[in-house]
Amino acid sequence: MNTFTHHLWTTRSESAFLQVLWLFYLGASPLTAFGYFLGDTKAVLHGCEDHWSLQQSASVPLLFQMSVCLDVRVLAPGAWVAFSYSSVHDPRPELGLEGDEGALYGWLLGVRHRFPVSLAPARWHRVCLRRDVPGNSFSLELAGRLVAKWTVIARAVTPSGSLWLGCRPRRRAAGAATAGRVEVYMFRVWADLGRHGPCEDGTVIGWNARFWGVTSPRARQTDRDLSCAQTTEFESYFATPPVSTSADIRHQHEPPSCHSDT
Repeated sequence: MNTFTHHLWTTRSESAFLQVLWLFYLGASPLTAFGYFLGDTKAVLHGCEDHWSLQQSASVPLLFQMSVCLDVRVLAPGAWVAFSYSSVHDPRPELGLEGDEGALYGWLLGVRHRFPVSLAPARWHRVCLRRDVPGNSFSLELAGRLVAKWTVIARAVTPSGSLWLGCRPRRRAAGAATAGRVEVYMFRVWADLGRHGPCEDGTVIGWNARFWGVTSPRARQTDRDLSCAQTTEFESYFATPPVSTSADIRHQHEPPSCHSDT
């Protein structure tokens, strides 16, 4: 090996080593310049007293296609609110997910749609809402299974609104406080309709500390047994799509009908 070849080989080897070292650093540490992945953290939401809110430094852009996925666990009976997204012009949610013992409710552009399907208590369930403006559709999925999809010819969700995990106090009517206790985990938003891995972080809004503010310490709880607790920051960006599994949900054998409350 001549001097030039040896020098070229050494330079390329050093460059490759530095790349590997950098990837190892990203994978080994959950810290980034902006925040850290919340794989071992869940939101504990009880009525309208506790909630998480999207930081002012983050915002939801104008999206003509979007997927919102989150893990939900209901721990106490009663009405509950997993999340709501509203514009400054209308307090009614432009997008949201609620539920009770009898049904799930999905909000779209100020209209609440009822799904006759309920979540088995004390179990985690992955719920996804998908909005496709060019395709004129809005759908809800549980554990990767389509529950309902219907035609909605309307505009996109208003950008730069406020996003809350849990019940918003100003939406609570007198004497109608939510009593259900619910936990939310891995709330993520993507600007597409694709299938994403259970520990893959969102590209628009992620399960990352830089996105979220919390009302009180009791609204945030660390749990090392959560499904993505061992996922690093680096791995959360390259997680593989999930394999379809059976869901612990009670549903009818026929596709459920959808009702909207105007």
